[in-house]
Amino acid sequence: MLVILLLATFFYRKNLFKRLDGLEKQKSNLKDVMVGDELEATGKIKLNGESFDKFNEYKEQYEKITNSDLTSIRSDMSDAEDFLNSYKLLSASVTIGDLGDAIEVVDGKLNDIHDGLSELQEVDSLHRKAIEDVDNTIREINQQLLSQNYSFGPSSDKLEDKLSTIKGVYEEFVAETENGDQNKAEELLGKINNLINEMNELMKIIPDTYVSLSKEFPRQLDEIERGHRTMIQTDYNFVEDDIDDTINALKESCQEGLKSLAELDIPETKKTCTYIEETIDSMYAIMEKEIVAKRKVKKNISLVYDFIFHAKNQNRILSDELEGLSKNYNLEHDEIENTAELADKISKIETIYNNDYDAINGNKAVYSVIQKHQQDAKQELSSIEKQQKDINDSVAELSKEERVARDSLQKFDLQLLNIRRRIDNLNLPGLTEDFLERYDYVYNEVSNLSASINQVKISMDEINQKLANISDTMDHLLSDTENIVDSAMLSERLMQFANRYKNANEDLNAACAQAKDYFDNRYQYEKSLATMAAAIEKVNPGAYKQMETEYYNEKKTTK
Repeated sequence: MLVILLLATFFYRKNLFKRLDGLEKQKSNLKDVMVGDELEATGKIKLNGESFDKFNEYKEQYEKITNSDLTSIRSDMSDAEDFLNSYKLLSASVTIGDLGDAIEVVDGKLNDIHDGLSELQEVDSLHRKAIEDVDNTIREINQQLLSQNYSFGPSSDKLEDKLSTIKGVYEEFVAETENGDQNKAEELLGKINNLINEMNELMKIIPDTYVSLSKEFPRQLDEIERGHRTMIQTDYNFVEDDIDDTINALKESCQEGLKSLAELDIPETKKTCTYIEETIDSMYAIMEKEIVAKRKVKKNISLVYDFIFHAKNQNRILSDELEGLSKNYNLEHDEIENTAELADKISKIETIYNNDYDAINGNKAVYSVIQKHQQDAKQELSSIEKQQKDINDSVAELSKEERVARDSLQKFDLQLLNIRRRIDNLNLPGLTEDFLERYDYVYNEVSNLSASINQVKISMDEINQKLANISDTMDHLLSDTENIVDSAMLSERLMQFANRYKNANEDLNAACAQAKDYFDNRYQYEKSLATMAAAIEKVNPGAYKQMETEYYNEKKTTK
């Protein structure tokens, strides 16, 4: 047990010696010497204001570290070594732990001082370099102002003033840099950079703007003025000819733009330039519009005349045709009135055309207006001709419709005659009131149709409506007639067939009596057939179906 304790003590003491050696190395790696050199170097820089206060703070911190913190660390290291040598392992362990924390704190402080001193040196270096850079930039701007003075026009004086302002701030910056007030110098450097950027932007914008206001816009205005004068002399006209007044106003705007440019009021100058440019474009567009319109008007003048002449002629022919048709037919869709309205529209179009033609011959034509008239005329005349065609097509069918109606009337007469003939040929005991009423209704409708169609002046709308009504009712009447004929004939055949079983089957006798009552007294031939068919099927299954098939086959061959 004692051996184990001795071994544990040996290894624990050895480990503490190893930790102490590590701390010694950490202490040796501290930047105290480097920071001291940096303090000496930074102290040679002229500092002032807040920068000087920071330097002094770093210096005080360094002195405290070297005079107090590092001395304390060296003393603790010596104590730790004594504790180990005298086997006071617990005290050695505590001292070594405290040493680690102390060295780490000192290392952090030295790093902060190092970073702060580096920043002071770097800012001083940047400012001294900026002195040279800004001086070169000022020289370049000054040289550009001198060599290109003509391109800045009235802005030159204000640009010179701005450059003087930059030089004044630059001198302050140099003074503060030499004085060592880094914060004040940094603030002035930012101001200088903003002023230089603003100056460069102005020197980039002003030349082109000056050319526009002093040369380009006046040249365009002179060109418009000459072009406008030439157009007036060559018989062009405008709806509201204020071009000369606008030109004079824009020339004044050019002068106003130069004034605002001289004051370096760029937003106002841009606003003026935009207004001048847009107005010039609009005047070019107005004149171009009249030039293009004249070519189109000259090209279309004969075409529009021919279009009007053709529409008038078509309307006259249509009107004459309607007049003739109106003697025999009721024109019930305002054909005559609509045609008269179309004639009035054509007349108005022709009046506008004639006025425009006189304006051209009288050298008073506004060609863009006349072009619009021509476009409207072609569009409206196309619509008129379509309406004329629609009216013509609608009345062109009247004679054909009349022939169809007369053919239908003849067909209805024959159908009624055939119904009567077929019913009479059967020698039936009678017909139901319902059938007779339908027959009479159709007969009366056909008679009314005959009366309507044989008038001197007829209404095809009325006749076509009657035809549609009669056609539907006639179809039902023909279907009812077929049912009566087929049911009556089949019922009679079944009654004759039933005679062979009459005395042998009481149910069949009763059915025959019932069917005969339906047939002779009630005229309900379908019920008579249904009664006989059911009774026969009970006595002789399949007999009715066979007789029905034979009947319809005979019917087909006799048609």
